[in-house]
Amino acid sequence: MALDPKHLQGVEPELAQVLSCVASVVGEISVRDCCTTIGCPMTDTSRPRSFLPAIMQGILRSAGSGYCGSTNAFGDQQLEVDVEVDHLIFERLASCSTVQGAGSEEQPEIRTLPGSGYTVVFDPLDGSSIIGANFAVGTIFGIWPGGSPVGRAGRQQSAAVYAVYGPQTILVWAKPRAGESIVHMTANGGNSNHKDSAGLNAESAATASEGTLSSSICSSSSNIHSTHEVQEFLLHPDGTWHLRRTNVAIGPVSRTFAPANLRAASSNAEYAALVRRWIDAAFTLRYTGGMVPDVHHILAKGSGVFCNPCSEAAPAKLRLLFECAPLAFIVEAAGGSSTTGQCSVLDVLVRTPNDRSKICLGSSQLVEESLAAMQAA
Repeated sequence: MALDPKHLQGVEPELAQVLSCVASVVGEISVRDCCTTIGCPMTDTSRPRSFLPAIMQGILRSAGSGYCGSTNAFGDQQLEVDVEVDHLIFERLASCSTVQGAGSEEQPEIRTLPGSGYTVVFDPLDGSSIIGANFAVGTIFGIWPGGSPVGRAGRQQSAAVYAVYGPQTILVWAKPRAGESIVHMTANGGNSNHKDSAGLNAESAATASEGTLSSSICSSSSNIHSTHEVQEFLLHPDGTWHLRRTNVAIGPVSRTFAPANLRAASSNAEYAALVRRWIDAAFTLRYTGGMVPDVHHILAKGSGVFCNPCSEAAPAKLRLLFECAPLAFIVEAAGGSSTTGQCSVLDVLVRTPNDRSKICLGSSQLVEESLAAMQAA
């Protein structure tokens, strides 16, 4: 799926290749297999353009949504569509000359790939449990310089991307602003002679404690907003990506909330009180049960909060590496905040690919209001 190279001007070429590959595979997920149909409009110019939507059959429209009888490394039962999307993304990343490793929520251990430059971690189909209800779902990508992200903090991502598949297919990424340098890391994930885009070298970040990394419990010690910009693209029926918004921003104040893991409120009194305060203040509830569409709502409206505390009875379930770190990167790049209750999500070191995390992100004022609930668990 075509992405105009002008949208990657100013991005170093190796990273631009990765971002282009990611945009292409997202387009495939949305409209793949259309060209197996006789008279496909992508090649048959006699067909009117209005015929396109009727004949395009992407994975999400054609793959089965039932369980396939297997589980992933986290013990989750896999849907047929999870497995198919996961396979496609690995296949496409392996063909990108600047991707040297990849791991997914379905296969979390980092797999060595033929390229050199970046490691891509991804959640192939975030929200697959609600796909049977025909709700919007998404794909999440974290793009790391060099090798494995284990032992490094989320702020050291070079870029992050998510796609949301709903009535429209939308891609949002946080990429370096023109002129911002990105370190070309060595294959082992470190090069202490250079600094990453956040201004900390990989060696010091990997060995420092979370407490020393964070100067705030609601935003990372580096200002991602100053080094990265957030852009939003729309996939058109002809398979091309069109830039819809640039410099996407999240305001500090909002009256919209998405209370995830709400069962934790039964034993987390601070969370129950927080939700009650927002209800009493006549806040608008916007919650689908899918993290990507709920976070995208915040960026689409320019404000809001996604809050996912936990409790002893309802522990954290979201994956730090595959879900929390990339989405926090995008939110902070848009001027929002993120927190675990102790520090920014971007200041948490990835200890294993299996790490889980509580998370609150979005408008800074509401994230700050959520701290007591986040710390209570």
